[in-house]
Amino acid sequence: MSRILKGYPAVNRLVMCLLLLHIGLLTQAHPAKAGKKVTIIANQTPLREILLSVTRQTGYEFVYHNEDVNERERISGRFINQEVDEFLSKLFSGKGVSFSYKGNAITIRKKSEFPVNNTRISEDSASAGTVSISGRITDGKGNALPGATVMVKGTRRGVSADGQGQFVLASVLENATLSISLIGYEMKEVALTGNSFISIQLKQAVGDLDEAVVVAYNTTTIRNNTGAITVVKGKDIQNLPNRSLDKSLQGLVPGLLVTGGSGQPGAGLANMVIRGISTGSSALNGQTIRNPLIVIDGIPVTQDQFQQKIGANVTPISNPMSQLNPSDIASISVLKDAAAIALYGSKASNGVILVTTKRGKSGKTTYSFRHQTDFSNPLNSKTNLLSKDEYLKLLFDTYRNTDSTLWTDEKIKQDLYKKFPTTKNASGETIFYPEPDFKSEIYDGNAATISNELSVSGGSGTSNFYLNLEYTKQDGIVKGTDFNRKSLRFNFENRPSQILKFGLNSALSYTQQNYANGLEAISSFGASSVASPLNPIRFDDGSYRFIYPYGALTGSYVNPVAEADFNINRNTAYRGLAKGYAELSFLKYFTLSANLGADVMFAENKEKNDPRFYSSTSGTPLPRISELDTRRTNIISTNTIRYDRSLNDKMNVNVVLGQESQILIQRMLGAEATGGTETLPYYDELNSPGYKMSNITGQSSRQTLLSMFGQANFSYDNKYLLSASLRRDGSSKFGTQQRWGNYWSVGGGWVASGERFTKETLPWMDYLKIRASFGAAGNSSAIDAFTRFERIAIINYQGNSGVQSLNSPGNPNIRWEQTFSWDAGMETRFFNERVGFTFDIYNKKTSGLIYQINLGSISGYSNVLANIGDMENKGIEISLNSIIVRTNNFKWNFNANWSTNQNKLIKANVSLSEISGSVLGNEEGRNFNSFYMPVWAGVNTETGLPQWIGKDGKPTSKYSDAPKQFVGKPQPDAFGAITNSFIYKGFELSAMLYYQYGLSIYDNTAASPLLTDGTYPYANQTKSALNYWKKPGDNVPNPRRLLNNRDRGNSISTRYLYEGNYLRLQNVSLTYTFSPWLTQRISIKMLKLYVQAHNVALLSSFKGPDPDNTSVGGSTKFAYPNQRSYSVGLNLNF
Repeated sequence: MSRILKGYPAVNRLVMCLLLLHIGLLTQAHPAKAGKKVTIIANQTPLREILLSVTRQTGYEFVYHNEDVNERERISGRFINQEVDEFLSKLFSGKGVSFSYKGNAITIRKKSEFPVNNTRISEDSASAGTVSISGRITDGKGNALPGATVMVKGTRRGVSADGQGQFVLASVLENATLSISLIGYEMKEVALTGNSFISIQLKQAVGDLDEAVVVAYNTTTIRNNTGAITVVKGKDIQNLPNRSLDKSLQGLVPGLLVTGGSGQPGAGLANMVIRGISTGSSALNGQTIRNPLIVIDGIPVTQDQFQQKIGANVTPISNPMSQLNPSDIASISVLKDAAAIALYGSKASNGVILVTTKRGKSGKTTYSFRHQTDFSNPLNSKTNLLSKDEYLKLLFDTYRNTDSTLWTDEKIKQDLYKKFPTTKNASGETIFYPEPDFKSEIYDGNAATISNELSVSGGSGTSNFYLNLEYTKQDGIVKGTDFNRKSLRFNFENRPSQILKFGLNSALSYTQQNYANGLEAISSFGASSVASPLNPIRFDDGSYRFIYPYGALTGSYVNPVAEADFNINRNTAYRGLAKGYAELSFLKYFTLSANLGADVMFAENKEKNDPRFYSSTSGTPLPRISELDTRRTNIISTNTIRYDRSLNDKMNVNVVLGQESQILIQRMLGAEATGGTETLPYYDELNSPGYKMSNITGQSSRQTLLSMFGQANFSYDNKYLLSASLRRDGSSKFGTQQRWGNYWSVGGGWVASGERFTKETLPWMDYLKIRASFGAAGNSSAIDAFTRFERIAIINYQGNSGVQSLNSPGNPNIRWEQTFSWDAGMETRFFNERVGFTFDIYNKKTSGLIYQINLGSISGYSNVLANIGDMENKGIEISLNSIIVRTNNFKWNFNANWSTNQNKLIKANVSLSEISGSVLGNEEGRNFNSFYMPVWAGVNTETGLPQWIGKDGKPTSKYSDAPKQFVGKPQPDAFGAITNSFIYKGFELSAMLYYQYGLSIYDNTAASPLLTDGTYPYANQTKSALNYWKKPGDNVPNPRRLLNNRDRGNSISTRYLYEGNYLRLQNVSLTYTFSPWLTQRISIKMLKLYVQAHNVALLSSFKGPDPDNTSVGGSTKFAYPNQRSYSVGLNLNF
């Protein structure tokens, strides 16, 4: 079989060129035999096909480097019965290449290149300790590979295999290693073992269309895949400063919306939504309900932790995904449509993210070291707050507006002196303390993160391994916060025989997170924003003012600087991920696989409130110590049998049948002690002197899932593709009548570029596939193990646990949420693969929405979960990849993606207009969880009263007369990213822009309490509060200001609702990779240095804090600020 030999491994390129030039110099320029003539009629025919035709007509094989010859170049012309020399001279005229003959091989190279020595050294010249080696090189089917190059590693000596794939090398050191390479095949190294004859088999290299892609319980290729899948390489997220998988995918995957979370180190799980909301469970019940299933090496991993009340405090959720090291990731497959996700059944309606970790490769052991240092500062630490002088002026005006006859300036001053601490100036006069400098006291403008990793990988012909050790120390940009992670990953695989292999994928991590006071309202960021600038951080004697009274929401705040110094807020977690597997091949076409995996997590949370913190109302100390221990064990067993067979040269069949069982055990135990008076720092245990147990709480649950599944894949001629899957799940979370669910999919594809008529009519089209799928997946994450049972409320009285009347009747008839979807897509590449384009259109309908229904007080219950209706999502996804410029030294890549989503509640069986206590509501025909509130009508210019649109459509100053209306949604109409990268020699500069538009944001921080018209008179305000109504005729945005204002101007309304459109310069990086010519001289395989900036700039129509730092319901919060980071790092392989 003839073939074209077309590429050398980059590491051998210089040596290979020298070898080929030497071959040419030692042979005739053109020893073409008489009669070797060709006839070629080309009409926009790729050069590769022309050279194949020459091979078929003459027997000559071509050897060249794919950077020297553009084999996809389109040629037109008629060459009738021409000599090979004459034809090649015309074909390559003006292309700057030359060609030479050696036996039946024609070598094409740039004229400036120098081939290596092909001289055979006779055995007479052999010295002691050397041997003569001969051998034969074949492919996987035993066919000879003429033209393959055999090099003595570490030297410039080498030969080319003859027409039968045979070669001879004389005077080779006995312990030498041979390097064998051939364009189109993977390079192979062979160590001499004393045999004088060796047989060498090369594997054919695959293009990216034929690279293996991980899918559900199987692997496929881009070419043969029928589902909507986006693959992200691990190297694309390895150097990002997020240190967490969930936050690293923003902008990289069409259809995947990543928002929210927190900038706090180790905390704030991002909100990830694939192709719109696919569950009816309220976003207020937890972030992970909407997140896709994440599977790492076949193990579904836990994304959330318990959030449990301990006394009066709520332990903030840490981010379990931050316990996993992104550097261990080899690739990420994001599964989006039914054909891709249905095999995961009841866990898959939100989409699936499959993570494959790194593993070793056969060959010499490779050592890698990576270091990265980040410097971060707050992205939104400035909230445009009033200065002390502005605050006092506004506060004095507020007093006067309330009653100008009662409140004279002197009375106002005396009243404030009673409320806030004072000091004396040099003249002995009473004055307020200087304005506190929270920015310098709380925020670290250069918080450092240092990350070091060392990995070792390698393998032999029968086994491979990968070992990685990592340590990350991340200082928070807020005082008292940090995150430390130590992780280890070890992956191993062994194949003791051709029919058996087994392996282990494992990871261990230890993390410690100090989160200061993580509650939003009283966090460091919240307290420093709301606290009056009349409150000092410290008194004149250096002691702290521990409590800031006269705030908003909670009435008082803890001094955030003192809180960071004296209190303890720490979360420590241990996590282990492990999967053992074995595969047995039998009867030629069958493979039996057994997998056992576990995700085990232990978390210990400790909080201590120092006795020096006291109640602002009673003045009594508030000492408190609490501990919360969480244990979560997820064990999964998966067993499959796979049938792979090629029925002929064109037909391929793949069938997978499997069984899976999963058990999730969760346990939580918490306790709180109060009453201590000792301030020594080591008095931080529950049994510390003076402390008495005041609260004990606990929870335990056990869930099981049993599944059976199957999938069949069929392809014909690599052009016609068909797949079908079926899964049946049974879950212990549901009642006995609703326990089982069925999920399925059908998908098909047509590789139109493989058709002859496509090649003739669209010669510029390199690849075109059209695919479609439809099917159903489910969701069981919206309920827990106790939903079907009647519930009681747990109470605590003086340290003793008790119960009170039922608060939920339970619902044993609740069903799975089921999402039916269809998808149609197109994947194409053209212009010699300079441009790639992918288009998808989809529709998803979720039935049996699980929703929390509020019950009337007459029922004796508060709420119940039930299936209430149907919801639809539809949208378009487009991605474009292009090589705009490509020369020998310069390359410009352009990548862009754009995704839309339209969500609609199409059926509701109960009234859902308002979500209790929320700014959201629902109605048939509208976006699920839309903003639902009265419409702001501005300020009455004559009275200064706030106004809303009344029932008659006219302005009213009576809030109760203003009906709520649907006025926007927190989900964007569209989002996407644009990335440009420029490569010049060893330099690479890249930049990513990320954008969202068509969404609204409710500024809850302004409504409570930063812009409240005097409702919270002593809380600080934004500067916009200065522009308020003072006299009749004033046309201003803010109503009149009164002490403890009851005009309700700050009640929920569109006054605080803004457009959330934004464009962010997400990342800019500059990388330099040193030349192999230099690194190999110092025994280094690769050395790369890089600098980057993250969260560089933001252009937004929203004037509040960072629009991406919002809750899952689309409202701002006093969350830990996002960060702008600057990084420097190096990657080193040796």
